[in-house]
Amino acid sequence: MPRADDERALLHRGGAPGDWGNLGLWPPAGGRASDAGRAGPAGHDIDYATAAAALARAVGRAAGLGPGQRVLSLACGAGAELVLWVGEFGVAQALGIDRDARPGPAARTPRTELRRGDACRPEVAAGAFDAVLCVDAAYHLSPRADWLAAARRTLRPGGRLAFTDLVLDAPGRGIGRLRALVAPLARPLLRRGADAAGIALDDLVDPARACARVAGAGFTDVRLDRLDEAVLAGFARFVARQTRRLGDDAGSPGWRRARATAALIGPCRAAGLGYALLSATAA
Repeated sequence: MPRADDERALLHRGGAPGDWGNLGLWPPAGGRASDAGRAGPAGHDIDYATAAAALARAVGRAAGLGPGQRVLSLACGAGAELVLWVGEFGVAQALGIDRDARPGPAARTPRTELRRGDACRPEVAAGAFDAVLCVDAAYHLSPRADWLAAARRTLRPGGRLAFTDLVLDAPGRGIGRLRALVAPLARPLLRRGADAAGIALDDLVDPARACARVAGAGFTDVRLDRLDEAVLAGFARFVARQTRRLGDDAGSPGWRRARATAALIGPCRAAGLGYALLSATAA
């Protein structure tokens, strides 16, 4: 089993099955889910599939998805979000493009399609879509200018863009005194983590520059919402809990990657790393 598939199976172990592959949107520590979906008993976090679906749902809401729309999902993995957007938002057609596209069973439906291709250069007609989304992969698409330009080209005027991305706060801006002292020490670890994950650290910018970059690609009404706690901290808590549940399987190659990601979250956040949901309208 390829490592990515192994990791996906272990993420879902003990919870609802699925083909999800994002960091998830999690309720507060020890809390219940609100609009994220079903929750476990009081004092317990939701399972991985529920959190992953909640993140895809949040991106769909930011895009204003609705009945009759044609939707494009870039770097969509196994395409689980396509089915959610069709089922919950009533979109007419959902197309996913991913360079390693291997559609899971859930993506094989009459109103969903998954193709292998370059998310920065999708081979689709200009202006063909009402919404373009990227649930949890924009930080792997470099340079950002290329995929933002591609997204704008594929959207009709007035179409909506929504995606999540990592942001990097400027040193000393909007952070406490202790974090300001720790940040310079954590930056080298952040760079090593980014290199290991295939993330171009130089493409990570502060929230204001992230919004300006979207506007510069031909979008208006740019909005950015921070999800640091709900995504980054929530995923780290889940991995710690799931590691205990997995027992001997926690040492498998696929799970080592999930554990390494979770272990880096704390130091990287100390270095200024954040997680944001951005949305905008095609001019």
